[in-house]
Amino acid sequence: MATRAVKWTDAKVNAIRLEEGKQAIRKLVAPGLYLYVRSGVTGKITKQWQYRAQVDGKRRWLSLGSYSEVGLAQASEELLTHQKAHQAALKGQADHPVIAAQMQRNTVKEQPTVAEAFDAWVKDKRLGSPRKGGKPVRERTVEILQESFNGDIIGNIGQSKIASLTPHGIRVCIDAPRKRGSPGMAAQVYRTLKGLVNFGIAQGYITGADPMRGIGNPAPYKPKAPNAASDLEIVAFFKVFANAQVWTGTRLAAELQLYTGARPGEVRLAKWAHVDLKNKLWEIPESEDKMGRGFLVHLSDGTAAIFEQALHLKTASDLVFPAQQSLDGAKNMGQGIVGQAIKRLKNHSEDQNFKQMIPHDLRKTHRTMMARIGIEPHIAERCLNHKQKDQMSAIYDGFEYWEQMVDAWDRAGSHLDALRTGGALVIPILSKQVA
Repeated sequence: MATRAVKWTDAKVNAIRLEEGKQAIRKLVAPGLYLYVRSGVTGKITKQWQYRAQVDGKRRWLSLGSYSEVGLAQASEELLTHQKAHQAALKGQADHPVIAAQMQRNTVKEQPTVAEAFDAWVKDKRLGSPRKGGKPVRERTVEILQESFNGDIIGNIGQSKIASLTPHGIRVCIDAPRKRGSPGMAAQVYRTLKGLVNFGIAQGYITGADPMRGIGNPAPYKPKAPNAASDLEIVAFFKVFANAQVWTGTRLAAELQLYTGARPGEVRLAKWAHVDLKNKLWEIPESEDKMGRGFLVHLSDGTAAIFEQALHLKTASDLVFPAQQSLDGAKNMGQGIVGQAIKRLKNHSEDQNFKQMIPHDLRKTHRTMMARIGIEPHIAERCLNHKQKDQMSAIYDGFEYWEQMVDAWDRAGSHLDALRTGGALVIPILSKQVA
């Protein structure tokens, strides 16, 4: 029950105590303004300013802030503001402040947490991405986002409302891997948060200022010089693999990357249903293509020979390179098999020209070799199924360049065949211009 109004000062408000046996009381300070005093579960006394008003014939209470964060003078000013809003509501010019506050609280409750917004973002990406022409992103992309989110984001801000995200909370997430000495992961956390915040803004979850504004990528991408093998190192690559006790599937997969410049995952997941040896074609379907558009590779004589050797590995499954220990061949070669084989051979080989490489370096070697033998950059880039960086050319140039790409793959294959068989460092003259 509210008590009778008296002349209040900050000193009186500060000195007020609960009477013995009471858990809560309201003290009238001014017409409509009360000080609500209560004892919490732990016995701590809290004081809160409240505004009393009649809404639809019912008494409603609206908090104006806690004492002492809000002093008597400020509470009185807040009271006047709400009384003016009340009068406007009576005239039909605005919502009653109590109702407006209730709607705001309900809105906050309905706002998703950062974790909930992340789940919605991932679902949206699986439906389709503008960067993929409306097609779903690869599951590998989702795995990378999930890894950074689970590692450094969810534990710090996952349960916070995304609408309340602050630059401080974002920096805490980014700094966590930096403190562990993982700048690469810090950059990935930044990219994950950047994408999530952009999604939150687009969905209307974040309506204020962009909390990522002013926060830069902690490890800007600075590409290193490509770890590509020279002709002399390619000769050593062929010799070491030929003389080593390496499973045939591992050797052939490594050679196929070198001959075609295909991505490691595209080679590991290659299926016979997509190989046409008669017409010397290998199709990389949309589901396995990083660009999500499907890609056709011409097989040079040397590349076709690799597939012909792989026929001896064929099992009941359709995989070109089934796992060595898979009895039915239903399991594809593991992601790290080729890289592990190269590392093991490097550690045991006496050939100083045998280069330490990871699987993706074989793709870089193919591209660098194409440049070395005189293949024009725009053709070499198309052979690697890279996205065109020149937006104007992508918009205006609709020519497919297929004959030029076939010529490039044949020249690259002939160059590798020469290195494999004779070890000569071949620098071929430019082939005739393809019309």
